[in-house]
Amino acid sequence: MRRQRRAGDEPHLAAPREGALFACAEGEGFPVHPVPMRGTWDLASVFAIASLHRRVRPDLVHWHAARAHALGAIAALLAPGPARVLSRRVDFPVRRSVGSRLLWALPIEAIAAISEGVKDALARSGVDRARVRVVPSGIDLAPFESEISERDRQALREALGVEPGESIALQSAALAPHKSQTDLLKAASLAHSRSPRLRVWIAGEGPLRAALEAEHAALGLGTTVRLLGFREDVPNLLRAADFFVVSSYLEGMGTATLDAMAAGLPVVATRVGGIPEIVAEGETGLLVPPRDPNALADAMVRVAGDPNLRARLGAAGKKRARLFSADRTAEGTRQLYEEALASRRRAQPPRK
Repeated sequence: MRRQRRAGDEPHLAAPREGALFACAEGEGFPVHPVPMRGTWDLASVFAIASLHRRVRPDLVHWHAARAHALGAIAALLAPGPARVLSRRVDFPVRRSVGSRLLWALPIEAIAAISEGVKDALARSGVDRARVRVVPSGIDLAPFESEISERDRQALREALGVEPGESIALQSAALAPHKSQTDLLKAASLAHSRSPRLRVWIAGEGPLRAALEAEHAALGLGTTVRLLGFREDVPNLLRAADFFVVSSYLEGMGTATLDAMAAGLPVVATRVGGIPEIVAEGETGLLVPPRDPNALADAMVRVAGDPNLRARLGAAGKKRARLFSADRTAEGTRQLYEEALASRRRAQPPRK
């Protein structure tokens, strides 16, 4: 939205008032419209969005999540006019329920998949590939432009409780089933005897917190793994860590992984979804099969024990991350908008 505004467009946001996104956009002076979006079939929100269509008369609407898709698509039937674009960020198949099939049958001009992996998942679900364009997720590279001195890095590590000689593997992710932190805990346990100074930090919160704490205790991991909870200092965690680790069995792409690469960290990750599109095997990181704690442990031990390998992978990753900037995402999104608008113009007469 910032980049669209700088380009002369007028982006509006419709979102729940209590959300952080709403507050941020409102604070930056964007036109914002509160819509509760209480559920997939929240008719009050459908009517609110249809009213916005009539009042604002947007050229295009962009739905950024499954709930927004459901509510927005129905609203577009009640108040047609704008071109319709959907973003898809997950690499699991589209649900085969009757409601989902009806929703995906509604008119739409374009679908933006964040990776080829997501596009493939849509195609396997029966979505026409011709309707899907890949617009990779991007990150703001500015926070990673300045280098941190080794002295400052060591001071930061000390402040975060890192002992001399320890190697820190960091994961930043929601504690959710598809992130598969249970495999990471098992891998940390398997790796401990071969790499006793390896430590794993997991930054994030989610519904599996209690289950992971119980498994942590059952495996006797002690200080080998730290569940850090929600953190606002992830850039500092990245600067303090030695490598980044991804244990997901489903992953659309992973902007947290891009952040890690931009910070100069090598990556150990599962070969799923869009991850191989950003992590080049043997060049910027190591890829392992999903749901395989033994393979994950082997890769973690290898990276933890080889500083030269970490330096080589990290330097290449930092360079590769520049291919996935927020600027490039904005450019790709704008191109998709122009295609959607042209398609919409061909399908209907000009507005009066």
